Amino acid sequence: MTTFTEHPPVPEVLQEALKDHPELIARLEEGLTAVGLRPDMSKAQRTDQLERAFWRLEGDMDSFVESASDEVAAADAAGDTDKAANARKKLRLLQLHRRDGGEELMKFFAWDQD
Repeated sequence: MTTFTEHPPVPEVLQEALKDHPELIARLEEGLTAVGLRPDMSKAQRTDQLERAFWRLEGDMDSFVESASDEVAAADAAGDTDKAANARKKLRLLQLHRRDGGEELMKFFAWDQD
């Protein structure tokens, strides 16, 4: 088992974008606990962890987009125009930011510092 001394935080750009959805930020944070740093890591190991962090964020954000799409469909089917409008707003937000955070992750893993 790998023990990390630090885990990457949810990138600030995503924290700001998702500030009205703290449950999503918490899920991103939970996912990032699977990756991290140890003081003795080589650049190759840090690169591996960076890639894993990218995949974790992208996978979670894609899952959020899929869930928001389902919320839109359910609200439309129920004829709830207010709920549908809110779901569409959330979906657009998630689609807009689904690939954000890479630069902050690269800094965390000191990817370009060797």
